[in-house]
Amino acid sequence: VCKDTASVSLMFDNLLIAAFEGPEFACPNEAATFLNQSEGTITGYQWSFGSGISSTLQNPLPVMYPVPNTTREETVRLIVRNSFGCSDTAFRSIKVVNNCYIAVPSAFTPNNDGLNDYLYPLNAYKARDLTFSVYNRFGQRLFFTRNWLEKWDGSFKGQGADPGTYVWVLQYTHVDTNQKVEQKGSVILIR
Repeated sequence: VCKDTASVSLMFDNLLIAAFEGPEFACPNEAATFLNQSEGTITGYQWSFGSGISSTLQNPLPVMYPVPNTTREETVRLIVRNSFGCSDTAFRSIKVVNNCYIAVPSAFTPNNDGLNDYLYPLNAYKARDLTFSVYNRFGQRLFFTRNWLEKWDGSFKGQGADPGTYVWVLQYTHVDTNQKVEQKGSVILIR
């Protein structure tokens, strides 16, 4: 009885990593661009952008999302495949917004009824280096923030501010134009 053993090493080039970059949000009537950053010897791409939009291109065309009635989250998915039948998947969420016009309301009612209880700049998705301040009629600053989602609740030093007119100042750099913007206005606090 004879025995023999042989050993053979096989090297497969099967590195496969799905990866891409894309925007955090998509504004109405603006294309969202997704940049493929996948690695490996890839033979197939399957993109799914949500809203029934898909592509099989390595570098997909910019995506125009339908304008929603309200802001919604979409999941963007990229599946890559190689010739060995292996696959990898990358996911990323994108917020599809219905309005990117930056505005501040003209009135608010901080009475804790869940409607218009706070004052803050709306839709400031395209604002960078933002500051938002609220002043009383004597020029005293009652509220200041660098985060557009941080809201004024109509109080100062723990006390509810009096009903009346207040002045706000909003400053930011627009991300598309790199232009510095300053907006000023007034708001009526209703109790």
